[in-house]
Formats: sequence, C-alpha cells, structure tokens
Amino acid sequence: MIPESQRSGNTRGRTRFQPNPSPVPASASAVTGGPNPARSVSGLLSEIRTSIRTEPFTEHYSVLPGRELGRGKFAVVRKCVEKSTGHKYAAKFLRKRRKGQDCRTEIIHEIAVLELATASPRVVNLYQVYEMASEMVLVLEL
Repeated sequence: MIPESQRSGNTRGRTRFQPNPSPVPASASAVTGGPNPARSVSGLLSEIRTSIRTEPFTEHYSVLPGRELGRGKFAVVRKCVEKSTGHKYAAKFLRKRRKGQDCRTEIIHEIAVLELATASPRVVNLYQVYEMASEMVLVLEL
C-alpha cells in the first residue's frame, strides 16, 4: 500500500511555464553586430539588402547537366555557370510552397542570415537571388 502525500489546494493543478513577453535582450545586438535587425511576428528576419531578380534564371546562368552538388528536404543545389563571365557558382533551388504552405518568409530569413554572415570566412557568400513562379534560386559561391 502506497501512502498518500499531503497536498494543499488543487490536487490536479500544475504550474505551467509562462514565456516572458519581454523584448529581445540587449546582448542580441552584440551577436548580430549592430542594432536588432527587423524581425517578423514569427521571429524570422524579414529585411534583406539583396535585390530579388524576377527575370528568368536561365537568361544569365547555365545549369551544368548532371552536376547536382547536394539535395535536402526542401532544396536542390546544382552547379551553374554565369553566361557573361564564365564564373562557376552553386545554385540553390528552393520551392516556395511546401506541403501547401507558403515558405517565402523562411527563404527571406535564410537570405538575411547569409547577408549577416558575409564577414565570416566559414559561410558561403550569397551572390544573387532569383524568384520564379514556384521557386527561388540563391546563387552562392562554390
């Protein structure tokens, strides 16, 4: 037989974690290297400096056939060549809709993070961004 413990008040009640609705701490500006960047309601970065081109990606780049550099759950990275200069880049093709949801804000967040990390030698640099009807293409250094 297990002895009952003595409880005061409501026996079913539990303390629940209540998140602190306070703003981002001042230390966050030290991480980003300046004032707090613009964030959307979801906490994702929403402002970018890179212009998003709407002309067809294939007007400026040739995708090398059979040169898939990587594949993930939401993107495919292929090797491409800039037609005007012959420079080689990695083109990351991201679908804008995943499982029926618009993911453009997540892609904008990824662009903003890449822009914030331009000073780091450990992160690839973003060269250009193209937007088509169903996908966005990030042109990255190899």
